[in-house]
Amino acid sequence: MNPRFLFLALHGRIPRLFFWIGFGAIFLFQTAVQTPVMSAWHIDPDRALPPVWFRNLSLFLDVICAWPLFAVLSKRQQDRDQGPNLSFCFLTLLLAFSICEAFGLTQDGPEFTTAGWMLGVPLLGVLAVVLVELGCRRGTPGVNRYGRDPLA
Repeated sequence: MNPRFLFLALHGRIPRLFFWIGFGAIFLFQTAVQTPVMSAWHIDPDRALPPVWFRNLSLFLDVICAWPLFAVLSKRQQDRDQGPNLSFCFLTLLLAFSICEAFGLTQDGPEFTTAGWMLGVPLLGVLAVVLVELGCRRGTPGVNRYGRDPLA
């Protein structure tokens, strides 16, 4: 699989395996950047609100990963013969949560605020739907309106 196609192109279809590879690669990239920073600066979100610079770093990572994530999700939706609505909904909630988090609106110390709950719960719900719908369910067999079967 061509990484340029997987992470940048919005057309075509990908099987579940490449969905998990792409989704996992984006998750690992963000974790590989944030974890050493959190360790070096002794940042523990469970104890207190992370510093502004770290929340901005998190927002920056979410923004630069938005297009690759949308590309992976939308191609997988196309394999299921769906439009990109679920991908758009997930990314909108993720970026809204990240922006609110950068401004300190989602946490008050170690506790979530009302805004944090109002964005976080739907985000987790849509994430669950994304993982089941795109990561577990089979794609449309044969040719569909988005192209040929990637497993054929």
